[in-house]
Amino acid sequence: MLGQATRTKAAPRVARWRRVGVIDVGSNSIRLVVYDVRGRAMQPRFNEKVLAGLGRGLNSSGKLNKDGVEMAVSALSRFMAITRAQQVDTLIAFATAAVREASDGPAFCERVKKETGLTLRVLSGADEARYSAQGVLVGTPGVNGVAGDLGGSSLELAILNKGHYDGGSTYPLGPLALEGSSGFNEDKVMAKVRDALAGSPELKGGVDTFFAVGGAWRSIASINMELSRAPLHILQNYEVDAKRLLELLAELTGGKKHDGLVAEVAKRRAPTIPYAAAVLRGVIEIGKVKSVMISSYGVREGVVFDTLDEAERLEDPLDAGIDAMATGDETEIGFGRALAEWLGDAGKLTLEPRLMAAACRLVDTGSPHHPDHRADTAFQLVSQAALPGLIHKDRAALALAVANRFKKNASYPISSALLDAETQKKARALGSLMRLAAEFSGRSADLLKQAQLKVDGKKLELKVASAGRALVSESVERRLQQAAAELGLTAAVVS
Repeated sequence: MLGQATRTKAAPRVARWRRVGVIDVGSNSIRLVVYDVRGRAMQPRFNEKVLAGLGRGLNSSGKLNKDGVEMAVSALSRFMAITRAQQVDTLIAFATAAVREASDGPAFCERVKKETGLTLRVLSGADEARYSAQGVLVGTPGVNGVAGDLGGSSLELAILNKGHYDGGSTYPLGPLALEGSSGFNEDKVMAKVRDALAGSPELKGGVDTFFAVGGAWRSIASINMELSRAPLHILQNYEVDAKRLLELLAELTGGKKHDGLVAEVAKRRAPTIPYAAAVLRGVIEIGKVKSVMISSYGVREGVVFDTLDEAERLEDPLDAGIDAMATGDETEIGFGRALAEWLGDAGKLTLEPRLMAAACRLVDTGSPHHPDHRADTAFQLVSQAALPGLIHKDRAALALAVANRFKKNASYPISSALLDAETQKKARALGSLMRLAAEFSGRSADLLKQAQLKVDGKKLELKVASAGRALVSESVERRLQQAAAELGLTAAVVS
């Protein structure tokens, strides 16, 4: 699903994290996210949202909601204090559709500046579309399709072409722009949605993958996860067949509301869910969408991406994310990097190169834990890690490989549900190879150089230098036999 991100041999990254704060003044919510950023890795350390409803009633009054303004100014004062306490290096603050469209939007910005010291940049619709697309690409590099970011007052659609933003538009289709005085009316709302999207250039010609951004759509995805008993409950890159999702969307906009689940999952967003479902229905129907993928990344991550230098932007986000996870000493980190090269032709018989290299770098994930639970802990940690650039199948394959590095024939319901038999076999084979390397070298990159791993026809050979013969124990030979068996090969130790 994911395209191959361009890699770079940039100079080593500065060890210190750079702290970036993003304040997003939206039509429905106001949010502060403080990120720790190193290279392309963005790890949220603080995240707070206030549902101020600035855009409520904007359609009829042309002005920002009075109560929302007071709540917003209060929240922004608090956020400014938090960013100072968090010692934020870079602070980015912007406002979107409601402030952009309201007649008193400029006055609101002036008041915010005067009372909090914060200067708000008011994004245009084109800005929103571009930053949202950029954010999607932070988490899913190299993809084709259309990204859609549903805010309180507007929908931004953006074309993604081989991992690049290729133009976009904004539409007045946020829940606050659609709501009427008499409450949700399915026929009227769907008519507005279809009319607004009928000529959308982004949806013209059909869409293979639609990347859905926004809290209301994430809530709908969570409801679908519960109803479908999804094996992995992670919203980032959660993919759903569009035809199946339409069934749920029709229920949310029609008679069957799933009130209990909506109240549990969406909480204060519950009133916006029917509107959000209607917009997604319209997108799928008009765009003839085949698959919907949820993105937890959006405009906020897009503006952070804009602060990166050229080399950082070219990094594979998976590599950057693993760098950010690294907590071991340099010996352990160096072993993981050396391992991917050491596997050579044998590694090519396992998972695709990008995942194989990532698994090698995660090889010691379970090591600090109790021996009886290392495999299980490693699987849980890797499958649930805050790593970008992975679809759910990738997560399951990586986790299964690392678990099998600690335990032969480890198996888990998540990997069984998401992976076909051949991929599971390749992941287990990779785990066996990593276990062999760790056993032979004592998890040392230097000692790993004392041997070469070769595939010669139907034979897996461990070619050991004379200086390394003492490293070949009975346990190493057993690990070699196990790895060869996983790959359908015979094993031999040669000098």
